[in-house]
Amino acid sequence: MLPNFQAQCDALLEASPVIVSSIMGLYPDRFVKQMKTKSVKWFATVTTVGEAKEAERAGADAVIAQGMEAGGHRSAFDVTQAETRMVGLFSLISGVADAVNIPVVATGGIADGRGIAAALLLGASAVQIGTAFLRCPEAKIPNAWADAIGKAAPEDTIITRTLTGRPARSIATEFVRAAMAPTAPPPAPYPVQRGLTQPMRDAATKANDVARMQAWAGQSARLARAESAGEVVQRLWQETQALLG
Repeated sequence: MLPNFQAQCDALLEASPVIVSSIMGLYPDRFVKQMKTKSVKWFATVTTVGEAKEAERAGADAVIAQGMEAGGHRSAFDVTQAETRMVGLFSLISGVADAVNIPVVATGGIADGRGIAAALLLGASAVQIGTAFLRCPEAKIPNAWADAIGKAAPEDTIITRTLTGRPARSIATEFVRAAMAPTAPPPAPYPVQRGLTQPMRDAATKANDVARMQAWAGQSARLARAESAGEVVQRLWQETQALLG
């Protein structure tokens, strides 16, 4: 049984965090009004200029522009168009920044100071980084996944529905390649496919076998380093400052 979405929203309101984010769509009007009453800021993740405009109209305080380079699930509002309307981050940042009047946070394929500086110059107010932190000890992911991230070239990752039923960028593992072969059966819809692969993924984690894991990774995975999260943040900040002067 899926979690009760309304109950989750109520729990968020009770906790009253400073910021909440969203992916794969927009919050209902009623919830947005309640968030604003409690002065909770809403950061809506978008994958196209059109989605960014929708988010602004719906009351988002900022948009997180997710380029197609990003690891993990695609945040597209319409899952049927998630693979056909993939936009690279550089084009997306400038397009979104020109189209909305709220801050833009850039994410997807940013893993060093060069990426951060470029995003800021293109119009982003901030960046969101994921894969670059996965090799940090604080992430506590399996060693085989962390090692694979450090070796992955951009072309070694792929958008696939085979792990959860929704499009997501993963390392092209043996399971993903086999499950995406022309002769393989199509994946079940989300979250059925996620349930079907859960036993395999759990076993893979115990065995430290990346071939069967849910090994999310963005296209700049190779830039991730096995450093503490604090060291990563400090290094990225210093690299960015040196480039922007």
